[in-house]
Amino acid sequence: MATVFELFIVEEDESYARGGAQAAFAEVDRLEMEMSRFIENSDIARLNSAFSSEIVEVGMEVFDCLSRAVEMCEQTGGAFDISIGALYECWLNEDKTVRQPSEEEVARACQLTGMNHLKLDTESFGVEVLSEGLQLDLGGIGKGFAAEKVAEILREWSLGQALVLAGASSVLSVSVPDGMSGWPIRLRNPSCPSEILARFELTKGALSGSGRQKGQHIIDPREAGIGPVEGRLAAWSMADDAVTADALSTAFMVLEPAEIDDYCLANPQTAAIIIPDDASGKSQRTQAMCFGQWRGINWESD
Repeated sequence: MATVFELFIVEEDESYARGGAQAAFAEVDRLEMEMSRFIENSDIARLNSAFSSEIVEVGMEVFDCLSRAVEMCEQTGGAFDISIGALYECWLNEDKTVRQPSEEEVARACQLTGMNHLKLDTESFGVEVLSEGLQLDLGGIGKGFAAEKVAEILREWSLGQALVLAGASSVLSVSVPDGMSGWPIRLRNPSCPSEILARFELTKGALSGSGRQKGQHIIDPREAGIGPVEGRLAAWSMADDAVTADALSTAFMVLEPAEIDDYCLANPQTAAIIIPDDASGKSQRTQAMCFGQWRGINWESD
């Protein structure tokens, strides 16, 4: 998943907490082996190399993750789409910088983009690939899915007073420890990481962030032929679960403000902060756009 998972656990028995953490980290490793498109013979790699109309049997976790991806694609009107792998290969170099593809490359990538190229069978856990060359990428949802699985293991170990960090972009509160009002969270200026934009306490649910830190690597699946999007530096989303938050932070990088506002109004448990891309290099705090209910957020002064 190209990230480091960290756990903060409140438990008197350090040895027991360490055992629970090791079990959780082992689950992350197992999911990585099944869900990474870069690991040969993983479920996702086998789907990406499948022939047209081939049915690939996948593990229950992968099937569940694919089902959630379909759900989030529908909820965001296609702004979040894990079938975007062909577009990444078309428009971006390996270092995420932009390349200029030919019209033929763009046309082919567009033909291979869309969740309509997959058919999920809930009885057999089989996935039918309807178009050869489909390239699935779980990068926008995999960390959140793994974080939820980690939380499940911690609860099984009765280690519920914990916080799960999936890299610097996804945070899940399993529950808040006794005596604390919430987990302290800081949002940093993506164009100047030493600058803190805001602080708040996460009591429940998850927070996820997406942004353009190296090159231009955010592509709108709905506008597949126009290349990487511009004009937005970062997006944070808050939701009841890490899968939703992870997918929404990606979708909010391409959705228009009015679309984000409508989504948060229709889903009161979600919230968003958007940072426009400002070439001037000034503080991003005053340019932040907030959607939904961010309770207890404190913006840093300039």
